[in-house]
This record gives sequence, C-alpha cells and structure tokens, in this order.
Amino acid sequence: MPTEVKSPELRHISVEAISKNPENPRLVFRPGELEELLESIRRYGVQVPITVYHEKGKYVLIDGERRWRCCLKLNRSTIPALVQEKPDDLTNLLLMFNIHALREQWDLLTIALKLPRVISLLTARENKKPNERELAEFTGLSQGVIRRCKLLIELPDKYKRDILEELEKPKPAQKLTEDFFIEMERSLKTVQRAMPGILPDKDRTRQILIRKFRRGIIKSRVDFRMVSKIARAKRVEVEEEKASAALRRLFTANEYSIEEAFADSVSEAYSERDLLTRVRALLNRLNQLRKHEIDDEVRKWLRELRDRVSKLLGN
Repeated sequence: MPTEVKSPELRHISVEAISKNPENPRLVFRPGELEELLESIRRYGVQVPITVYHEKGKYVLIDGERRWRCCLKLNRSTIPALVQEKPDDLTNLLLMFNIHALREQWDLLTIALKLPRVISLLTARENKKPNERELAEFTGLSQGVIRRCKLLIELPDKYKRDILEELEKPKPAQKLTEDFFIEMERSLKTVQRAMPGILPDKDRTRQILIRKFRRGIIKSRVDFRMVSKIARAKRVEVEEEKASAALRRLFTANEYSIEEAFADSVSEAYSERDLLTRVRALLNRLNQLRKHEIDDEVRKWLRELRDRVSKLLGN
C-alpha cells in the first residue's frame, strides 16, 4: 500500500528556532527589496505562513526566507509556519525551485549554481541524465531559462564571483550583469563553432571584451549579437577572410568596437538580405490583392514605390 503523506501542520513557532535551508538556491537578498515586505509585516503581520520541516530540535526553511528575515529584523518572537515532514535532498531542492517558479524569478546565477546538483540527484534517482525538457518539468523552469543558466554554469569561477558582487548592488547600479555574460558567452560559442581558429585563448578574449564594455567601446550587451552575425558571414555570402579579420581586430586590446567590426564586414550583406526578405513579402502580399481592394492611400504609395524602383533600375 502507498505510504500516507501527512498534511502540513500550521503552528506559531519561535523565529529563533528556524534556520536557513542550506540547499536554497537564492543567495542575494537586497536590502531595498525587503523594505516593502518589512513595512507590511510591521503593520499587518505575516499573512502567508512560511513552510518548514523539523530536524534535530530545529526548524529548517523550505519557503519564506524573506518573511523570516523580516521577522528577525522586527524582533518578532513567533511566526506562522506550515510544518511538514523532512523531504529527501532532491524533493527539498525541487520544492524550492517550483515554489519560486510560480512567484518572482530568482537571479539566474543562483539557479545556475544549484542546477548541477539537481541534475546529479535526478540522474541518481532516474538512472539517466535528464534532458532540458525533463529538467524543465522537474524544476518548473522554462527550457530557455535552463539554457541561459548553462552558459553561466560554464563560466570560470572568477566571473561567477564578479556576477555575485554585482547582484549585491541595486539593479540600476549593476553593469557586468548576468545578461551581459550570457550575451557574450553565446556570441563566443557561435564564433567557436563557425570559426574555431579565431579564439586560441577564449579567456583572454573575455577579458578584452569586458574592458571594452567597461570603457564604453562596446556600448550595449546586445551588441554581442552582431558578433554572432559576423561569425556566420557565410550565410550572407561574405568572404570568411573578411569577417575573420574584423573579429581578430575586435578581439585585440584597442579602441575597435563591435559596431565598427560589423560595419567593416557583414553589415551591407545583412541589409541586402533583409531588403530581399521584405521585397518577397511585399510581392506575396501584392499577389493576394485584387484591384478593387486597393484604396487611394495604397495607390499613392504603390506609385511612389514604382517610381523609386524605376529610378534605382535606371528605367
């Protein structure tokens, strides 16, 4: 017969008898983000009980660390809590992942640092390594979030420490963000696949790009998407030698920007491809129109288009 699972029991327990969950992926609790919750608890108390399990005379948090931290600051003696049986290690982690997947999203690095443990525990239980879809189902994360986290997992530890330092700051003050590293790593992976000889020392290239970003030579993290387009120059029939020369110059310590590398190599080719795509879409739409469906405004712009095309073609 299946084992009967006991329902959690609601109690008011001592705030001092509660300890943090060592498996909690969340690492950063910014003071500014706690202020609103702190004021709410000061006025109205804890409206939603925390969730804990009992172990060796103490209670360990599963959900509600922010509420617990606020109660500590307010010197409250007790807090409402749902007390449940101690879960196994995997269930403990998956509970926290799924609870927070339904609320505010954690910082990506905190997820990334715990994903390898989740994968290890799932592999041991299921006798096979979970794929992205299965991992998404178990954790409540999207496959897109998991892929972004994997880029952070693969970073050298020194960059993970840099991100953690940034995460301690208020959001507007953060510069070397998780998204910056994700965009940079994604572009460098594309370069490695398309032009493997361009990156003999990937970490040195990272350091150069980070310095350029700090100095404003690289203006935005989304500029790295242009790096991927340069690496895929063959798709727009640009000579690989031209694209690789721009990338080598970009990956050197100088004032050369991503925008300049893009303009010097593949910009015109991508513009022509985009124009061709738009022209084909317009022709398909025109083929669907009937003469009586065209109003005066459309006629005006079609005549303008005809005159522009005739001028370009020299007719």
